[in-house]
Amino acid sequence: MNASNLELRHRKLLHQLLVAAAFVTYLYDPDDIVWRFVKNSSASHQWERALFLAASIAIFAGAVLCTWSRAHRKAESNSSIAPGSQVDGTQALGEILYAVGLASLFPLSGFLILVIGETLRVVRLVSPTADSVRSDHLFQGPRNPDFSPDAREKQRSDAWGTAFRIEFVKWGIVITMIVFVITLTDRVAEYLAGASFLIGMLLNAPIFGHTRQPNPAD
Repeated sequence: MNASNLELRHRKLLHQLLVAAAFVTYLYDPDDIVWRFVKNSSASHQWERALFLAASIAIFAGAVLCTWSRAHRKAESNSSIAPGSQVDGTQALGEILYAVGLASLFPLSGFLILVIGETLRVVRLVSPTADSVRSDHLFQGPRNPDFSPDAREKQRSDAWGTAFRIEFVKWGIVITMIVFVITLTDRVAEYLAGASFLIGMLLNAPIFGHTRQPNPAD
């Protein structure tokens, strides 16, 4: 079950389409999955806060794992393989944890669409074909890398900066969930999530990124 070229080249777009499909389920089901199962409880708000706290922890863990994986692989990559051109086990686990946490905000059908869809998408990306993708035509790395301590330190710093920039939306959702757990106010969460998405798109626009060719992992 190998990933197709479309899946390799348009990972972010496919993720966004799954999120959009999950969001559309609100048109016929106004209750998110958490409220669906706790609204008839005598301690509904306590249960709601506790379950969304668990979802926040899953999102935080996903953001940490994905950011660490991107930074580590970019810092260790050589010039013939694009940093982030493959999905390793750490990033795959991070993406799934993030999807589960994020899906808690959607109705039951949306939850299933996002969790199942993201799991299938990520599993296909960690297949042998995806792991061995060569990206010389997509990324032009340094032909004569400098292995001095200062150069390595700068490379690690740049790798972490790039990783946080690429994963900005996940960290924005972490903040959104923390605020939502405290307030349980849908409108606040909607504004923060929307702002996270827009700022993440802006930060990853070509004008803010380093001069480079498209990276299939972005």
